[in-house]
Amino acid sequence: MVTASDVKVGPEVFINFRGVELRKTFISHLHTKLRRVGINAFIDSDEAPGRELQNLFKRIEDSKIALAVLSSRYTESHWCLQELVKMMECSTKGEGCNNKLLVIPIFYKLKISTVAELDGDFGRNLWDLWRLPGRGRDRDNRIVKWNEALQDVLSRNALVLPETGKEDDFLSTIVAHVKNALSQITPQRGQNPKPQKFLSRASNITEPEDQRLKQLEVKLNVECNDNETRIVGVVGMPGIGKTYLARKLFVKLKNKINHCVFIEFEREKSEEQGSEWLEKRLVEDLLDIKNCIDTNAPLEVWKDSLIDKKVAIVLDNVSEKKHIEQLIGRCDWIKKGSRIVITTRDKSLTEGLVSDLYEVPGLNERDGLELFRAQACCILDGNFMELSRKFVDYAGGNPLALEQFGKELRGKDVVHWETRLGTLAQCSNPTIREKLRSSYDELNEQQKDAFLDIAYFFRSQDESYVRSLLDSYDPESAESGQEFRDLADKFLIDVCDGRVEMHDLLFTMAKELVEATVEKSRLLLSNCADLPNKEGRDKVRGIVLDMSKMEEMPLKKEVFVGMSSLRYLKVYNSLCPPHSETECKLNLPDGLEFPKDNAVRYLHWVKFPGTELPSDFDPNNLIDLRLPYSNIITVWSRYKVAPNLKWVDLSHSSNLNSLMGLLIAPNLLRLNLEGCTSLKELPDEMKYMMNLVFLNLRGCTSLLSLPKITMESLKTLILSGCSKLQTFEVISERLESLYLNGTLINGLPPAIGNLHRLILLNLKDCKNLATLPDCLGELKSLQELKLSRCLELKFFPDVKKKVESLRVLLLDGTSIAEMPCNIFGLSFLRRLCLSRNDNIRTLRFDMGQMFHLKWLELKYCKNLTSLPILPPNLQCLNAHGCTSLRTVASPQTLPTPTEQIHSTFVFTNCHELEQVSKNAIISYVQKKSKLMSADRYNQDFVFKSLIGTCFPGCEIPAWFNHQALGSILPLELPQDWNAGRLIGIALCVVVSFNGYKDQSNSLQVKCTCEFTNVSLSPESFIVGGFSEPGDETHTLEADHIFICYTTLLNIKKHQQFPSATEVSLGFQVTNGTSEVAKCKVMKCGFSLVYEPDEVENSSWKATPRIEDKRQGRRSSFRTAEEDDDCPIATPTTATYNSFNRIVSYFKKV
Repeated sequence: MVTASDVKVGPEVFINFRGVELRKTFISHLHTKLRRVGINAFIDSDEAPGRELQNLFKRIEDSKIALAVLSSRYTESHWCLQELVKMMECSTKGEGCNNKLLVIPIFYKLKISTVAELDGDFGRNLWDLWRLPGRGRDRDNRIVKWNEALQDVLSRNALVLPETGKEDDFLSTIVAHVKNALSQITPQRGQNPKPQKFLSRASNITEPEDQRLKQLEVKLNVECNDNETRIVGVVGMPGIGKTYLARKLFVKLKNKINHCVFIEFEREKSEEQGSEWLEKRLVEDLLDIKNCIDTNAPLEVWKDSLIDKKVAIVLDNVSEKKHIEQLIGRCDWIKKGSRIVITTRDKSLTEGLVSDLYEVPGLNERDGLELFRAQACCILDGNFMELSRKFVDYAGGNPLALEQFGKELRGKDVVHWETRLGTLAQCSNPTIREKLRSSYDELNEQQKDAFLDIAYFFRSQDESYVRSLLDSYDPESAESGQEFRDLADKFLIDVCDGRVEMHDLLFTMAKELVEATVEKSRLLLSNCADLPNKEGRDKVRGIVLDMSKMEEMPLKKEVFVGMSSLRYLKVYNSLCPPHSETECKLNLPDGLEFPKDNAVRYLHWVKFPGTELPSDFDPNNLIDLRLPYSNIITVWSRYKVAPNLKWVDLSHSSNLNSLMGLLIAPNLLRLNLEGCTSLKELPDEMKYMMNLVFLNLRGCTSLLSLPKITMESLKTLILSGCSKLQTFEVISERLESLYLNGTLINGLPPAIGNLHRLILLNLKDCKNLATLPDCLGELKSLQELKLSRCLELKFFPDVKKKVESLRVLLLDGTSIAEMPCNIFGLSFLRRLCLSRNDNIRTLRFDMGQMFHLKWLELKYCKNLTSLPILPPNLQCLNAHGCTSLRTVASPQTLPTPTEQIHSTFVFTNCHELEQVSKNAIISYVQKKSKLMSADRYNQDFVFKSLIGTCFPGCEIPAWFNHQALGSILPLELPQDWNAGRLIGIALCVVVSFNGYKDQSNSLQVKCTCEFTNVSLSPESFIVGGFSEPGDETHTLEADHIFICYTTLLNIKKHQQFPSATEVSLGFQVTNGTSEVAKCKVMKCGFSLVYEPDEVENSSWKATPRIEDKRQGRRSSFRTAEEDDDCPIATPTTATYNSFNRIVSYFKKV
């Protein structure tokens, strides 16, 4: 028997992504586009239900290319990261990988620097994922691998979609890159197809609809073991299998219920098959009466006979609600426990009539291939397999299409298959066309226009955007958007997570409908010569003109005159990015005219060559105006009323100096004026833009000030890089995001305290900003305050009220000498950055009460001499380059033992650090490591780096009782070394940097542990290191000591572990991808750490001594204060790089 599992479906491209964020939007479109061009792309939902997740690893191994789509929520998913690790392994032809995988990173609205420094949600989610209690087992071993995988991604050429980028263009770029990459990869299969092998039509073929049937049976409760009447609507597009499933269901119902009837409606007989005909059929078939009495209400006559009988009724292919509403609407003739199924291609017909609804899904790829193979009657091998996938993909899971394509190709050779595949998008199968056409023919004229408009212009666009452009009625009307809803109910379009989609079969039919008309209504052109001259001009509704293949030419002034129905006009160059220096290939020597009372709703013209739009252009219907990189000076030179205008993009129109023509646009939502470098002021009339929520003025370098107006709805105001803006006025009290970075303002107005909804205030690089108002405490919603590189800022206000929402405060590069002594108002801070400040000498404010502060950055504070009191729950202290720092105090209190949080203390290049401070640092490391041993009874063997530090020095501390010169430390441990109260190990490495300048801004000290006398896999983890954002070269001077404490949890293979007594520790310095030869490991040390006896106090007393490295005696840490033999050298910051990168999510510079 041939089953679906016999069909070998190996993906060419594996897509790794965060499902809840992107599955129904970007990934759905990418998946569709790749398959549309014949690329077999695989996502996890393509896997057959019930299969183990580990099967996805096999898919990665079988693939040729993997797309790693990184987004802000990517690191929420443990599985995303595990897939990424597998992809990295296969990219080096790891074990089990059939091909050397090509990994292409894709940054979806995510900056590369965000991943590099684990910034924002990306870093926070990774941190939270590691901290999850359920991830305790093996989590640090994994996070090292996750880090390596992320570093591997960062080392590759990537495709980046900016926050404001166009998804459609970006998707095309990805597809082009993938096609090009596949063309350069040597195929794994042979190029010559094997001869066809035909199967008998009588072969036993599994039914691919079984899964769908089971889902439907659950909704209907086909066992009929209750007394609830169930009426289920079965809905879906033509050909999806509604009737097939209904017939299968009817067979099962007949075995449970005695009185059953299957009634099929014929669309061409809808007038004859009215409610009277239906009632008669029901009575005759359910009561087995051959000639029902001719009456107007047979059900009423026979109601008493029916009410005591359970019935099963299937009403198939219902097209008129009136046929069934009167019948099903009153249930006084239906006995409880009956089952009724209604199938229809119009979901709206079932409203108010059914108790449940089942939308029939398309077949998955595997089932689709099996159905297609069964109809084509051939073995899918060689080129036939590849071509079959493309046919199945185009069919989109529609069984009718799969059957018809299979029948078309039965007995044909591979050349015929390839030829037919090339014509699929232009020429549909007659049977499929007839089935789909019947749905189209039932539409009214407005619905037909909306359907064809979506097909030609708005596939994969935002739902609310498409609705706005399609609405043919007053938005306030009850009928507003009715055509759109009707099309969705009839399954002629689909709304998928806010995007409007259309099945490929329907798209092909739509193109055929337009092409079949003599007067074309929708034009996709690549040459102006194809524009209609006279006949048919009044029928044109939309034009898309791609100038990429055109030569430069003048456009006639009257080219659009006569196009009274023109709604959509787009002129662009598909091969040339908008920011390129290439000019528009269309010139307007005589200007341009549009029809009087034009119907234009959408006008998109990249690099529009005119200085303004035609003066007689009536914007009454205009909804979306996009003229980026244009030559316009003003949109119109006089006032125009644009009551429906919602979106305007005039970005990078460097000559624009007036907004005159846009001032009467009361419904405008978004206005993008980025890069309009000639714009000097905003008019007062903008206050009438009552609905404007987004205003982007980034890079308007001539803008001098804002008007004194109030914009009631404005939420986002971007003034970044407005380098001549000297004063700021609060123009909206509803602001949530305010960007003033790079302006010349010297202060903020008192009214800033009224912005109670403000979440983000960005004041970076405001060179003249000298003071901040005392009213900052009034900003109750403020979460991020960024003041980086405000050189004139010398004081931070004394905040009297608690700012409970504030989490991030960036003061790096300012001239603030000290913070207010009373830090009470900022006690909820999580990240505080004071880096690159030469005025700070000590931190006098009371951080002992800042219980929430986790990240404190003090890099390159060259005059900082002391850190007297640190926050009690600090996780990351980075004091790299604090060349005058001498003293460091331990936190006042320690975290509770339940907090399993990694901590790292970085003191690289702190050459003045006193010995007592180094002792204090080591003491804190020891104490905290003791508190973090609570989960030692975990059943996995995991190295878990919990706390580390590093600072200048060249000697291993004496309490490391196993030491060696060089990078290899062999150990022979006693037989019972892991018995008793073992809680972990301590490692120490001395690295000579010799002024090494890091070029990749990443450095890791890596340890590999091998058990040489038993068969256990080597374990690798990071002892310390750093990963810095940006391009700045990171230099380490002299030798540094890295110290880390790592818990050693119980053993996965505990039967073998007691005999693992011969151990070799190997240390090396890497840049994340390869070893750094210039950085040498000079010395290394190791010590087992045991929990103190209960009778001991927390002093960690022990008799530290350096044992012969062949011995394995127990040793414990001893506090620096108690140990006269405390390190005589300065231990360097052993930052566990993986965790250092995680906690660096607060390193926004």
